[in-house]
Amino acid sequence: MKNKLLFTMLTILGVPGLAHASHFDLAASEYNFAVNEISKGSLNQAAIIGQTGRNNDAWVRQDGNKLQAVISQTGVANRAKVDQSGYYNLAYVSQQGYGNEVNLKQEGYDNSALVIQKGTANRADIIQSGTQKSAVVVQKQSQMAVRVIQR
Repeated sequence: MKNKLLFTMLTILGVPGLAHASHFDLAASEYNFAVNEISKGSLNQAAIIGQTGRNNDAWVRQDGNKLQAVISQTGVANRAKVDQSGYYNLAYVSQQGYGNEVNLKQEGYDNSALVIQKGTANRADIIQSGTQKSAVVVQKQSQMAVRVIQR
C-alpha cells in the first residue's frame, strides 16, 4: 500500500529542486516523509522520500524537466544520494537493513535506474549519461558492491 501511494504521488506532484531527509529520532521508529516543492509546475519534477527507522539519510538534486526520484528507507543508517539532470529520468531506490549505500547520477534523456538493497553494508554506484539507459541492481545479501557506468 505504501509503495502504491508513493507512485501515485510521484505521478501527480510537480516537485523540482533539492530534497533532503534525515531521521535522527532517538524514540521509536516513525515514518518520515519529505517532499520538496517549488512553484514551477511546468518542470514537472518529483522527489519523494519515505523513511522508517533511525539515522537514515536521503538526498535528491534535480535540474531539468520531467525528473522523478523515489527513495524508500527502512532500517538503520542507510544512505541514498540521487543527482538528476536532463529530461525524463527516473530513479527508484529501496533500502532495507543496516548501513546500505546508493549513489546514483543521471544525466541526459529518458534514463531509468532501480536499486533494491536488503541486508547489511551493501553499496551501489550508478552513473548514467546519454539517452535511454536502463539499470537494475538487486542486492539481497550483505556486503555486496556494484558499480554501473552507462554512457
